[in-house]
Amino acid sequence: MRKQFFAMLLTLLVVVASTSAFCGQGVCGLLTSSSRLQGGSLDDPYEEWVVELVNGTRAYNYDLELENIALARPDFRSAGSIGANETANWIKAQFESFGLEAWLEPFEFTNWTLLGEPSLIIDEDGDQGTIDDQVVIDSFQCEHYSWPTPEEGVFEDLVILPLPPAADHTEIGKTPIDTTAWDLVNTAGKILLIGREVRMHPIWAVPFVNKLNVQPPAAVVFTWWYDWMNFTPPLYASAGGRPLGYYGPYFWDLEIPVGFVDYKDGLWVRNEENANESVSANVTISAVINTSGTHCNVVGRIMGYENPEKMVIISGHYDTVMCSGFCDNGAGTAGVIELAKVVDEAIERGFYQPKYTLLFVAFTGEELYLVGSANYVKQHKSEMANITAVINLDCIGSDDLYVSNTPGSNLNQTIIEAAQDLGISIATEPPGGSDHESFLYPSDINYMVLMNWGVDLGISDATPVASSAMLDSYPLLYNDLWYRGTPGWIHTAYDNSTSTETLSWVEVDDLENHIKVAALAIMRVSPNLIPEFPPSIALALLMAITLFICFLARKKIHLPKLES
Repeated sequence: MRKQFFAMLLTLLVVVASTSAFCGQGVCGLLTSSSRLQGGSLDDPYEEWVVELVNGTRAYNYDLELENIALARPDFRSAGSIGANETANWIKAQFESFGLEAWLEPFEFTNWTLLGEPSLIIDEDGDQGTIDDQVVIDSFQCEHYSWPTPEEGVFEDLVILPLPPAADHTEIGKTPIDTTAWDLVNTAGKILLIGREVRMHPIWAVPFVNKLNVQPPAAVVFTWWYDWMNFTPPLYASAGGRPLGYYGPYFWDLEIPVGFVDYKDGLWVRNEENANESVSANVTISAVINTSGTHCNVVGRIMGYENPEKMVIISGHYDTVMCSGFCDNGAGTAGVIELAKVVDEAIERGFYQPKYTLLFVAFTGEELYLVGSANYVKQHKSEMANITAVINLDCIGSDDLYVSNTPGSNLNQTIIEAAQDLGISIATEPPGGSDHESFLYPSDINYMVLMNWGVDLGISDATPVASSAMLDSYPLLYNDLWYRGTPGWIHTAYDNSTSTETLSWVEVDDLENHIKVAALAIMRVSPNLIPEFPPSIALALLMAITLFICFLARKKIHLPKLES
């Protein structure tokens, strides 16, 4: 009887050990995890196991760390700043903690460092010697990459240029600027207050730029001019203190510092100036511009198991404008970090062996017109033909998920199918808008960097990567915010964890879902080399155990009592 018992015990242990080995590969999850996918289904168990490793809370916490770095610096994570370099080192450390090979890729480009908090002080009698009539404007912030003032600031008479009436955003530019009224205001050497809407339509922007060239002010302070814009905080454009775009860097060419106040403070200043023409202002923006500063992209690498020379890039930019950038693009950067963690863990557990090399890249300088990703293309120009796909994350984690079209490639369809298989809604949008453009249209980006910065990166002849797409998301637009560049308050002071929590955007569940879509897409563009374990084998093992138990019951075997 004892021999029979130990024979049965040995058989049972073999069966259990075999089953446990397969469960170690995730097979046990096959029968239990399908219910975890809401509204979707995956036929490949390995895909499901990898997707289930994504942790939205962990990704959200990465984003909080990125925000903490930004809030400790007056220029937040502006490209090339101290905060940006600190961020780059932190991201590299995260990659290394997961076991990835990681490094910084420095390059030289213009950078801008803000030395202290900018300030705007309104002086009601125009006399700096009397301080009881001075009012500090709390909402003032300088524009991103603003030209600096002298260390002591600039103290000058305040003047205002009025804008035409406009009942709503559709009427911006409809009525021409009253140049006769503008001609009566001498802006030369003065502190100019003007509505930010002036830059939103060429009918208004052209006379504005012309006025600056003829009578350059000592500083420009923007505000929202119309009461229908009173709900939104100051908007900071990408390098808006230079600025970028068709009209050229006119603020820098004329050495004009630029800042912004909200509607409430702007209206108060307007009323003060209208009641008392002696009102002056002191603007202080203490900054340093370095035309050959150091910027750093961050790269983490997982080598491919079959074709390591082929590469898939998973990217997001970590630089910001004048805000903490919790959504734009702390969320995308956190997504890249989480994906690196998930893929490394999946490989450790035996769920995934990527066919191609995976590169997790955090770009700098996106807000300077993609100069970080463009410099990456420059540094890796010879490898462009080997890049299989680029999946770029920018502003993920909010209500509506989008994927950019990929002309000449089915990558966007692969991502759409991944979302559908996970039961996550997704829509398409035009290509462009972020760092994937540097791979998709290297010649165009080379031209834009040359036009905006006067730098030829030499990537016009780089091989385009047609399979380059962006995943992004937008919350519901509050108060019908119409300016597409600021959905959910990106590029404003509201782009922080407190506002996103209060206004329900960049939420943990949405962030997790969007990272899951990216994770599944990665597995499909860099196929898994582990053979799929057939579900029939798992069922056969379970059946064998069941039959064995039935056999014991049928024979009514009495197991011997083991002595203590």
